[in-house]
Amino acid sequence: MKKIVNLDSTAILSITLILLFFGMVMILSASSVTAYAWEKDIYFYLKRQLIWTFFGLFALFSCHQIGYRTFRIFSFPLFIISELLLILVLVPGFGQTVGGACRWLLLGPFRFQPSELAKLSMILFAADFLSRRRKELSDFSSISPLLIIVALTALLVMFQPDMGTATIIFLTVFILIFISGFPLRYIFSIGLIGTFAALFFTFSENYRRQRIMAFLNPWAYPKGAGFHIIQSLLAFGSGGIFGVGLGMSRQKFFYLPAAYTDFIFAIIGEELGLIGSSLVVLLFSLFTYFGIRVAFRSKDFYGRLLASGITVLIAGQALINMGAVTSAIPVTGIPLPLISFGGSSLVFTLAGVGLLLSISSTQRRKGENENFSYRRRNSRTYLSSLEHYRGAKKASL
Repeated sequence: MKKIVNLDSTAILSITLILLFFGMVMILSASSVTAYAWEKDIYFYLKRQLIWTFFGLFALFSCHQIGYRTFRIFSFPLFIISELLLILVLVPGFGQTVGGACRWLLLGPFRFQPSELAKLSMILFAADFLSRRRKELSDFSSISPLLIIVALTALLVMFQPDMGTATIIFLTVFILIFISGFPLRYIFSIGLIGTFAALFFTFSENYRRQRIMAFLNPWAYPKGAGFHIIQSLLAFGSGGIFGVGLGMSRQKFFYLPAAYTDFIFAIIGEELGLIGSSLVVLLFSLFTYFGIRVAFRSKDFYGRLLASGITVLIAGQALINMGAVTSAIPVTGIPLPLISFGGSSLVFTLAGVGLLLSISSTQRRKGENENFSYRRRNSRTYLSSLEHYRGAKKASL
């Protein structure tokens, strides 16, 4: 049995469990009114989240025990499965439509969201692809297969439609390409293409255009596209510094839509105030810090990319969710990881944490050389490690 003993692993696991417990408390608080009105049971959504938490923790410890190197072998099959499921959800009779979006497959009494699997499988595939070709990353032809695959995956997700998840997938892989040492002039081109694609899809649908207009001035659309964000801002304003008290939210009484999913951070701000919201931000910041530490201390290049991808995925979703809820960015429909209600998101997020713990358990010790080549962006030299570079520089003085 592998043991989670080092500081990074302990910190990541502790933060994850704190967020999980806190999330269940807030789900109970935010969903109690809706659960009683629709299901006559205030614990309805909490019970479901507890079931998914059990499966998620099982996935976490299974991924940690199996090891991230084993998952590398299955990265391509997992990617193929996720693509097939993304296609299946679009087939009439298989996908389930909720709120105008067809994103789920029914698994008995539960719903499964294939795009959540696609996010994790895309990171596994991209990390494997880039690590295998790290000495060949010089122009677009060296990563064109990956770019085509990312575009195809994002397009399938867009058909659901789910632009928020498609954006997360693109941004995560984009950052992995940057970390891999791909030349900056091509990085800029990829970012420019992605920006134009995002603008095209944003303004190609009326409801997305309305979200942009509501983001610029939500008060101009108080009963339309601006309703969500107005109610969210009212929740934060009501909370003040200390909040109105746990369980005492007024916005959850059918004023704030998706109070226990996408907008749960607004309920946190209302009930626990600035202090409670700041603690959530602090926890995600610490998770990001230790995730980056794990990435930099990984013994192999694949582990570095995988740890970076998982950290970016979780931290990026948290940042986008909190930005949307506070009207810093347009509303996207991205849940708050580990806190928002949602089984598929929870299970695959915890599976990603398990892989991060697996990478952490095999990290380098201080002063130990990396066993992979680090590619400089000037494409002229390959150095075995940062320590080797510093030693060579010192010897030349």
